[in-house]
Amino acid sequence: MSTSNWLMLAGQAGNAAPSGGGELTPMLLMMAALFLLFYFIILRPQKREQQRLEQMRNAVKKGDRVVTIGGIHGTVVAVDTTNNIVTVQVDRNVKIDFSKAAIATVIPKEEARAEEEAKKSSS
Repeated sequence: MSTSNWLMLAGQAGNAAPSGGGELTPMLLMMAALFLLFYFIILRPQKREQQRLEQMRNAVKKGDRVVTIGGIHGTVVAVDTTNNIVTVQVDRNVKIDFSKAAIATVIPKEEARAEEEAKKSSS
């Protein structure tokens, strides 16, 4: 191709209509809507659940029946609030120290009583 052809092609490319760069506002509104949706569907419920678990773990006291994240069931025999350690009695003469964060659930008193009655009746 000769130089004149290159110049002619370059001139035509410069006169082409703009390709619709569009505005930034609709895209920003869509991103904001997606962020709000993400916040209300994922982040907010997760934060509530975390607060509920923290309250439950802080309310653990001696005599409570607990289940750990490892699936170990036992009764709390001591709570060390300074180090966040809970001593759980799993069986007679078997006590295990756990971090409070390792407690998955605290079994309500009614369920614990029903559980112990079932053990007694099956023995």
